[in-house]
Amino acid sequence: MRTGTAKVGCLFNPMGGQARKHEPAIRQALSEIPGIFVCEAIDAIAFKSAIDQLLRMKIDLLVIVAGDGTTHAILGHLFAALAPAKWPVLMVIPGGTTNMTSLDLGMRGKPEQILRRLRDFLLQPMEPRLVQRSVLRIEQAGMGAIYGMFFAVGLVARGVKFSRSPVKQIGITGGIFTFLIMLRSLAGMILGRHQSEWAPVTMAMAQTDGRIYQGTYLFALVSALDCLLLNIRPYWGKEPAPLHVTLVDQHRKRLWRSIWPLISGGGEVLQEKDGYYSHNTHSLTLQMDDEYIVDGELYRSASANKPLRITATNPVTFLVLGGAVTTMAHTKVTSTEQLPIRLLSEVAWESNKETSPDLVPVVDSLIMRFGESLDAIILYGSCLHSAISLDEGIVDLYVIVDSYHKAYSVRYLANLNAWLAPNVFYIEVPHQGRTLRAKYAVISTHDFRRGAQHWFHPYIWARFAQPSRLLYCRDDAVREHIYASLAHSVVTFLKSGAAALEAGIFDVEEIWTRCLMLTYAAELRAERETRARHLAQTNLGAFTRLTEVATPMLRGILEKQDNGKYRCLTDPATQRRTLWRWRLRRWQGRILSILRLSKATLTFNNSVEYAAWKIERHTGVRVEITPMLRRHPILWGLKVAWRLLRRGVLR
Repeated sequence: MRTGTAKVGCLFNPMGGQARKHEPAIRQALSEIPGIFVCEAIDAIAFKSAIDQLLRMKIDLLVIVAGDGTTHAILGHLFAALAPAKWPVLMVIPGGTTNMTSLDLGMRGKPEQILRRLRDFLLQPMEPRLVQRSVLRIEQAGMGAIYGMFFAVGLVARGVKFSRSPVKQIGITGGIFTFLIMLRSLAGMILGRHQSEWAPVTMAMAQTDGRIYQGTYLFALVSALDCLLLNIRPYWGKEPAPLHVTLVDQHRKRLWRSIWPLISGGGEVLQEKDGYYSHNTHSLTLQMDDEYIVDGELYRSASANKPLRITATNPVTFLVLGGAVTTMAHTKVTSTEQLPIRLLSEVAWESNKETSPDLVPVVDSLIMRFGESLDAIILYGSCLHSAISLDEGIVDLYVIVDSYHKAYSVRYLANLNAWLAPNVFYIEVPHQGRTLRAKYAVISTHDFRRGAQHWFHPYIWARFAQPSRLLYCRDDAVREHIYASLAHSVVTFLKSGAAALEAGIFDVEEIWTRCLMLTYAAELRAERETRARHLAQTNLGAFTRLTEVATPMLRGILEKQDNGKYRCLTDPATQRRTLWRWRLRRWQGRILSILRLSKATLTFNNSVEYAAWKIERHTGVRVEITPMLRRHPILWGLKVAWRLLRRGVLR
């Protein structure tokens, strides 16, 4: 692949959900890849024959254009035919009804678009971007080994069984299909005790670390994937092992409060005493007499007396083109997948610049407040460049914690933070006869990393693409995570914003000004257009350096010119799609802003006064704080916000 001499084979399932919709475009894209050998197959026997044929050709890269079920069948045959060390590199392109494996690997987009990226990659060889994932091996006496990426029992398996008949016959695929099945499964969670078709599963589970669980559970999941359908992340174990395991007890507590943390990656606030369990492990055994699924394919355990054993295989290597790859703590990622060293060095240099000594007592106060849960404290915003007293301003800080549950003494704050991060608080610190004021947002290290790299809305990556200062850090491991998140923020900001520009030549100031305006419009912000221009001019040196060192990750979007300016390579179709995404972000941002402002009335002392001060500072418009506004900040605040929107003060 480095030299352009790779032998490429493709297995294409034309009956996959996405493949049927895009079949002509997929065939055209395949025909444009020089030297590729394509085999078509639609069932298990044909898959085996096609794989054997491709292996005899000694291909270097196996491209799979199919969904999870086909990928599951191919993995099973590959493990039966060859040792993983002798496999070709795999590339999974989403072509099915469900495509968890390909999406978790970062392969986003229509199948024909990814195939054209593969064509470009093969025609202009470069260092391949490779990522490794373990695979589940499921074994039981009396049956052959089964291989896959995702195992589930209980309501999840029953939801997939339901999907095989009524929904699938309609021809619905992709996210809509998944959403319907998820709704059906949620209904099963509520009605499971009364409907036999949605009955929980009775089982016993033993993990290699000695943990044993026995009882009746709504569902149990075991996966080598970090992210499931609809970006669901139902795992929060901390152990450095390749298999994620999550169980929810039939007699769980606070189900409605727990649904959002359970599916959004904020499960660390859930506790075992309430019936929620999540760990990482290398292997486990299950004893049950029930149905289960592996990558959407339905199986049944042979006997309750013969345990199922699930282990992690040695990692399998995948080629990834385009999009960010979701990496887990246990995933071995090749050096070519890492962020550019110069970009990491640049954000590290910016983060360690000198700050005002007045910040020290504020930081010390927060260290005392959060104790062992504190990972890092980051300074950003208008006080960033202040080297003098901070008496007149309010410092903007981000407090990064390792667990919401450990960070708070009361449970409702942890739940609020997991439901919609971050929580925002206000603090006053007396110091040498003066009062230092700070507004700080609390977010977990996990959510901060996801917000910088994966969130659709720019709430995190728009803020931290700009220079910030790392005021406190627990240790070097956390420091590396923070630098990586800051670097990803820069890349996500420029990818999302520059693709909305028309084709042409732009200087750095214009690129950042217009990108900042897009992010301002995605929130209820009081800043005027001149504010974005002022920020771009003030930070022009930093923005120039960041843009230059991020350019290797912006291929096809920005191209640096000899005069220091950049050519935007956006074509009209891409620009239209990008602008449509920004319109969605604006509507999403209005809803999220209202929810966050409402939540802030529960956590932020003097939130009404602060909001009024912020609006007047940025716009010159004074908001009168009436007794009714102070008594009912949420309801009356919506009325005030509507008036400001109509006047153009907020956007």
